[in-house]
Amino acid sequence: MTNKKLNILFLSSWYPNRVLPTLGNFVQKHAEAVAMLCDVTALFVCSDANNKEKYEIVETFVNKVHTINVYYKKVEHGIPVLAQIQKANRYLRAHFIGLKLVNQKSGSIDLVHHNILYPAGIIAWYLKKLKGIPYIITENWTGYLPSKNTHQSWLQRTLSKRIAKNAACITPVSRDLKEAMIGHGFDTSYEIIYNVTDTRLFYPKKDKIKSDKIKIVHISTLDDAHKNVSGMLRVTEQLSKLRQDFEIWYIGDGDIQPHIKTATKLNILKSFAFFDGTKSTAEVAEIMRTADCFLLFSNYENLPCVMVEALASGIPIVSSTAGGIPEHITPNLGLLVKSLDETALLNALNKAIDNIKAGKYNSEELRNYAINNFSYEKVGEKFVNLYTKILR
Repeated sequence: MTNKKLNILFLSSWYPNRVLPTLGNFVQKHAEAVAMLCDVTALFVCSDANNKEKYEIVETFVNKVHTINVYYKKVEHGIPVLAQIQKANRYLRAHFIGLKLVNQKSGSIDLVHHNILYPAGIIAWYLKKLKGIPYIITENWTGYLPSKNTHQSWLQRTLSKRIAKNAACITPVSRDLKEAMIGHGFDTSYEIIYNVTDTRLFYPKKDKIKSDKIKIVHISTLDDAHKNVSGMLRVTEQLSKLRQDFEIWYIGDGDIQPHIKTATKLNILKSFAFFDGTKSTAEVAEIMRTADCFLLFSNYENLPCVMVEALASGIPIVSSTAGGIPEHITPNLGLLVKSLDETALLNALNKAIDNIKAGKYNSEELRNYAINNFSYEKVGEKFVNLYTKILR
């Protein structure tokens, strides 16, 4: 190996795009972390119902990442089997179009960093078989977790195992996900590397003005089956009977109307429960700086980026023990309860408010934990060390 920068190709089954701007934003952040030390090209393919041409290429440079999006015209066919075949053909063809451009613009690729095993892992596997380019897989998919247990077809399971077996390493974002993948029979080496957050953007507010009310925030997709928003709202109503010195903000890019209806029925809307819609990353960072606590009550998780952002912002966490969250949240960083246990969540929120008012959480300690574990510098360095070991 020489001292020249490695040339890394990021492939992914999810990546931010014009159709779904926040899809796989955690993958984009990993790419940006690696781009601090390597030359990085990210290739992502998806269909777009608004495409007039069969294929369209959009190139951008985002935080040093050369990003190539290849959009293909959405398949419309009356026969489901033929529609699936046509969709697979366009999906693969779009990747080959993108790979040709990668070769023209970026030259020889040292290693492929693939994200979200299926289906785009087929391309990483193909590149290894055809050109001998090694690849790793970073996994975030909750579908492998026992609490989610998402169904996959026989073909998906078979291809996924082949793709995983040919990877040089799988890097799940939590120990919990690693154990789940091993349970599914993914036989390869593993190294846990966490999700990343921009600790330069997320930081505590100096001289925060104290308020009579503790501001608690929840930021997510607001998908009830995943995030259990209805459970949090019921607990909000119960907490309002014990004390009135708090407000909980539910913010997200999902459908808030059902939750507003629930809050209205519980008679807590705009008194204890408040709602807001989609926010940019910079807006989320500013919201974190005005908050006193972050709330999660998920039924299942891996390592939610928003939790990491809250820690970087110096605010404590109240969360369920879903996924990899308990691997990080100690009593100094927050409080944990079992998923679905609304009584435990009520008690934890009540205690957290008392702790916050008593000054028991140290914002710098919270932030330092985030910097030491989830910063761009730390995560990028871990990936590059892994790449170097594989290529040695």
